[in-house]
Formats: sequence, C-alpha cells, structure tokens
Amino acid sequence: MEQFLLREVLTGSAVERISPDEDLLSTGIVDSHGVLQLVGFLQDRFGVAVSDEQLTPENFQTLERIDALVRRARG
Repeated sequence: MEQFLLREVLTGSAVERISPDEDLLSTGIVDSHGVLQLVGFLQDRFGVAVSDEQLTPENFQTLERIDALVRRARG
C-alpha cells in the first residue's frame, strides 16, 4: 500500500517513505480523492469491497489501519 500511495497518490511529491503509523489524513498525504483511489486499489489488488459503513476516516488514517481493514474484510 505504501508503494501504491507513493507511486499513484503522491506523484511528484518529495515524500519517499510513509511510516505504518503516520496519520495519512492529518498530514495531507491522503485527501478524499486519495481515499477513493485507495478503495479502488484495495478492490483490485486484494479483492476487498469497502462498504459505506467502512468508509470512515479511522479506517484510512494510517497504513496500519488500512491493513487491518483488509484483514477484517478478508476474514
């Protein structure tokens, strides 16, 4: 997921690494458009469908939380 963000969401940015617990939303690494890109990536890469109820800031706040969302969705 880190590589996806660096390659697709942060194109042209000076950010080279994202720590697993870095707050993606408050730092501006991911905005609402970036969340939608992430949802598409999760569907394509992991076969995970993100429901409206799961589409919360908490689930997309850090790489760790996104990973936890994927694990929960995959059972």
